Amino acid sequence: MRIAHLWITRATVAMLSILVGNLALAAVGQREIEAPPPKPAIVPGGVWLSEPPSDCPFKPSDTMKALRFTGRHAEYTGADTWYPSWASDGSMYSPFTDGAANGVFSGSGYNFVPKQLAVPVTGFAAIEGSDPLNLQITRAGVIPREPFPYGGQYPCGSLVHNGIWYYGSYALDWLTGPPNYPWGKLGPFVGFSISRDLGKTWLPETRTAANPLFGESAKNGKPVDMFGKAKEYKQYLEAHPETPGVQVKIGAPHFVDFGRNMEHSPDGKAYLVAHGAARPQANNSWSAGDQIYLLRVKPGPETINDPKAYEFFAGQGKNGEPLWTSDFQAIRPLLEWDDHMGIVTATYNAPLKRFLMCVTDGRGPDGISFGPFDTYILESPTVTGPWKLMVYMRKFGEQAYFVNFPSRFIGSDGRNLWLCYSHGYEHSRANPPGGRYAMCLQEVNLLSPGDPVPPPSPPGPLDRQDNVARKAVVTVSSTHPDYTPRGVVDGNVGGFPGDTSEEWASQGEKDTAMLRLNWAEPQTIARVWLFDRPCNTDQITSAMLVFSDGTTVQVGALPDDARKGIEVKFEPKTVKWLAVIVTGVGPKTANIGLSEIAVFSDRFVDQARQVPLGVLRVFSGDNNSGRKRKIVANRNP
Repeated sequence: MRIAHLWITRATVAMLSILVGNLALAAVGQREIEAPPPKPAIVPGGVWLSEPPSDCPFKPSDTMKALRFTGRHAEYTGADTWYPSWASDGSMYSPFTDGAANGVFSGSGYNFVPKQLAVPVTGFAAIEGSDPLNLQITRAGVIPREPFPYGGQYPCGSLVHNGIWYYGSYALDWLTGPPNYPWGKLGPFVGFSISRDLGKTWLPETRTAANPLFGESAKNGKPVDMFGKAKEYKQYLEAHPETPGVQVKIGAPHFVDFGRNMEHSPDGKAYLVAHGAARPQANNSWSAGDQIYLLRVKPGPETINDPKAYEFFAGQGKNGEPLWTSDFQAIRPLLEWDDHMGIVTATYNAPLKRFLMCVTDGRGPDGISFGPFDTYILESPTVTGPWKLMVYMRKFGEQAYFVNFPSRFIGSDGRNLWLCYSHGYEHSRANPPGGRYAMCLQEVNLLSPGDPVPPPSPPGPLDRQDNVARKAVVTVSSTHPDYTPRGVVDGNVGGFPGDTSEEWASQGEKDTAMLRLNWAEPQTIARVWLFDRPCNTDQITSAMLVFSDGTTVQVGALPDDARKGIEVKFEPKTVKWLAVIVTGVGPKTANIGLSEIAVFSDRFVDQARQVPLGVLRVFSGDNNSGRKRKIVANRNP
């Protein structure tokens, strides 16, 4: 993990321990506090409460205000990447990959190539039936892919129109070096495979990852050291010095779903939405980006892989009318929200005459696409906007991705429909119930302003703006593979045996384990809350707070099960970082850590007099702090 500031070494810890009598500030007070109760995402009645971040650029919708989950759901296959297209024959057709469907296995990265093949493959299948609870997956097959000079080639936009299947794919690379995570580099959109007989045969490929449809590149002039291909990649890049070093804009486009055989297209053209980025420092991965782009084309075997046949959204005119251009360099984002955009799909809801857009912010708490993810739904009367926010679902899934509304399953009133997504290549807990690594379908209702919606709970003390820990960059001395440093500042006092993403656990460390909060701007703080890990085996019995101004504060034992924590209060100080150094642990400790840390400004008002603090849910089950869950991140996306 990249460290933003000078780290504190173990030698420094020893020195501070010797000097602590001279450096330590006397704490004004130290007391036990009760942990606030967890905040439910779905309230009684199945309504998912909208919790947009404070910097959300979208105005709330005037016509749709919430999403209700009915509890009816179904899961099919053991693969992900499902984007159903409703054909004129009544069936739906979809890509899939990194798993099996109807006995056919697909793996789209060099790290996941089927044993009997030499190159990655992407899968495809038909989805037959009109009842989401009783579908049949049939006619599965695979298409070989050579992603060179990238590490993988994955499915994206898929459309069946007038009996012809247009199957899109895009390139990805494993991002090496900090932060070093699977498919962290979004490559270009390659182009379309074409089948005139609904997948029985496929025409020869005219586009490759080395010759993509729109000419974009994500190589940045550097070889990629992965899957034994480093030498080949280096030779390729040396032979192609013109390879641009810019971020990809059209990386993973998806067709706007206009209904059966594209029946509701306003002009007979196919429209696509795609996420991408322009900032050099942007997290532009398979699941994350800064912008959404829009393009359109008249679908046909002769036009679909011809860049000259496309028009690109180029912004708004003086009167607000959409502008279109055939010049790719003049493309402009349809929507922008730095570090909050990602996988995008759109569907036309014909009964309501509204477009629904699903966006998944796939950065995850650590910014490395391991989740959990946030998903939000926008709505608009036109595909070019204005787009307004219907619901922002924090930790939906809790790791849902490839979210879309198949038009085949929109009810006659437009308010009852089904949400399609995949879930849990890294997180096994399903929220709402029913999600897993598969094609998941959830029945939902769109609620209008006149429908009753339970009011959201008032923000608890950990959710308030006063808690500046929420906006800090977290660095740690080590992390257990099942856990995440960001879990200590997610506003939830939880963790194993529940959701391990809600806490930080070190990897085999005891005393001298360290955690540090780094702020971009100085913060004036006056108190710190610390909550131990929920398990009853790992306990901090003493610790030291070290501040960037050179002062320290000693901390006593934390309650052992996270139902309660310790509040440390001191005279206000202005600092740019704060470190927690563990100096003593309980006898059963295996992987010391914290469930939550909160840091409050000097403007903090005692929450105990304002917000009743309940007792954290009772933790039960095997409290083995060394428990591991299976990591299958390389099956993604």
